[in-house]
Amino acid sequence: MATQKAHLVYSYQSPEFDRYEKTPTWYILAGIIAIILLAYAVIEQSPMMFIVILLTFILTLIISNKEPQIITIDITTTGITLDQKKTFQYQDIESFGVFKRGEVQFISLYMTVGILTHTRIPVGKEDPEELAEILSQYIPREDGKESFFDTLDHFLKI
Repeated sequence: MATQKAHLVYSYQSPEFDRYEKTPTWYILAGIIAIILLAYAVIEQSPMMFIVILLTFILTLIISNKEPQIITIDITTTGITLDQKKTFQYQDIESFGVFKRGEVQFISLYMTVGILTHTRIPVGKEDPEELAEILSQYIPREDGKESFFDTLDHFLKI
């Protein structure tokens, strides 16, 4: 079976993720929740739970303060490539959806293979409807299937 050669259709640059500004209240609430969960782990005498909660809290703080890098997103005739490192082939994508929440906009790919069934593609300063029009030539559009993790990420502002 011959592989189809990818031809570039559209290319743009975007921050790899949307960074939320956090208020001191966010840090205080996160700390209180972590302390409550850690206390529960101590009461339950569960060292594994204690370690998991502590590591989750530390990783959340590290990730939430990370500055996004600028990446290049290439839309080709065979798939979508992120920064020439990761390619999502159209044959592995069931559909996509466009999500807009104020300044936060992204395209979510609904995958047919892999552990993660949703993958977020940043749109940066691009018009998401223009990108959707290009993508709809290759895969079906299905808005409204936002993943639980996308909703949680937006709610917690991680």
